[in-house]
Amino acid sequence: MRKQVLIVGLTLGLSACSPPEAKDYKQAQEEVSQGHHRIALSSLDRVMKRAPDSEYAVKAARDGARIASLEIKDYKRAVDYYQFLVLHSPDPTERVNAQKQLASIYFDQLQNYDKAIVELNKLIRDTESDVDIARYKLDIARANYYQNNFFQAHSELDELLKLNVDDEERFSAWVLKSNIHIALKEYPKAIEILKKVTTTYPQKSLQENVFQTLAVCYEESDNFAEAIKTLESVKDKYPQPEYIEIRIKRLKDRQKNRPGARGLRK
Repeated sequence: MRKQVLIVGLTLGLSACSPPEAKDYKQAQEEVSQGHHRIALSSLDRVMKRAPDSEYAVKAARDGARIASLEIKDYKRAVDYYQFLVLHSPDPTERVNAQKQLASIYFDQLQNYDKAIVELNKLIRDTESDVDIARYKLDIARANYYQNNFFQAHSELDELLKLNVDDEERFSAWVLKSNIHIALKEYPKAIEILKKVTTTYPQKSLQENVFQTLAVCYEESDNFAEAIKTLESVKDKYPQPEYIEIRIKRLKDRQKNRPGARGLRK
């Protein structure tokens, strides 16, 4: 009996000596178990403010990031937790992963491309892997493209293509280059790139509808014959060839209706 009383007394003593952040963290866990996610985040915030350098603060930031991004989709709040992990986590891998999550949230969820570019450049500085650098530069180029910063997007892609990267990134980089030229209505330049892409990556070009894009560029350049030829060459390889046939018919009609297409009338 005395032994049981002693154990209870020790437990109560340890509980009384628990730091405030431990109690806040425990309260947050209880709220999560009941599905009170926003209330739980308030408790986790208190943990991080009370003792930012403690192990409880890192746990709180980790839980907060998961709850904010996955449970309640509050991405602006998730940013705060991931930034905390970047600064305070003792685990280098966790810091890098938090940095990746920051870049992803700014790019995909918040469409804040300026901040996405900042976070992606931080990732580039922390890696020597050509594969990773290429992936980050491709996203930086896309972020610039979405903001009509075409010169900078081109520059990032040129640097990417100098790296030792796999076909996936190289294909995406060339296609994005062609999209930039299309946006600038520089169709001859886009055609030059797309012809190279369809020759080098024919199967991938089929999957990503690059042949159709090439046909559009020919059409915009009033070269209906090449547009039709491009679509005819791949018509039977598409899962819905009837759609390609409709496009070919429309192109032939446009070709017939061009001024001078029927010759001079007597």
